[in-house]
Amino acid sequence: MRINDCADPEGGVQAGADAELKDIVMGLHWDPPQGDAGADAADLDAWCVLFDAQGSVLEVIHPGRLRGADGSVIHTGDSRNGASHWDDERIFVFLGALPEAVSRLAFFVASATGRAFHEIRGAYCHVSDRTSERERLRLELTTLAGCTVHGVATVQRVAAGWNMSADAHAVPADLRALLEGAKRSGAASGV
Repeated sequence: MRINDCADPEGGVQAGADAELKDIVMGLHWDPPQGDAGADAADLDAWCVLFDAQGSVLEVIHPGRLRGADGSVIHTGDSRNGASHWDDERIFVFLGALPEAVSRLAFFVASATGRAFHEIRGAYCHVSDRTSERERLRLELTTLAGCTVHGVATVQRVAAGWNMSADAHAVPADLRALLEGAKRSGAASGV
């Protein structure tokens, strides 16, 4: 599968940087094909990558590996058809419970079928407060023409807790290789 990422989308990202981050959820939604019962359903996947202070990948949580970081990161499982009325996939992150070795985490969305995001009806993702469900960031994936993988947000450990950056970012080459390998094998093991 060929992966195309977009490092600079034309809008669609809104973030709130005023709240204390504690427990967050990354939600991913898309709609099933409309009308044609024989149309192929899109399949998007939510990923969370944990990094150490040097930027090395510690762990990757995704539909093939649902728990990580001693249970402080939990993926709800793989949805392959976008049939949910709200989020099709979710990743819960309990920031206070993350091991000290985790300095940063990043959320990614990947198209498991290789279909570009702009071709997937109703595709969006968000990062929200787990308790209040208040959105801190929302990205309309349909605005990312030609992209099949995209970095959504980065959460960085700082002295006072955690800061979230909504800046779009390209997928690092080593992570791109991991995503491609996971798609070829159907489900990746952890890093």
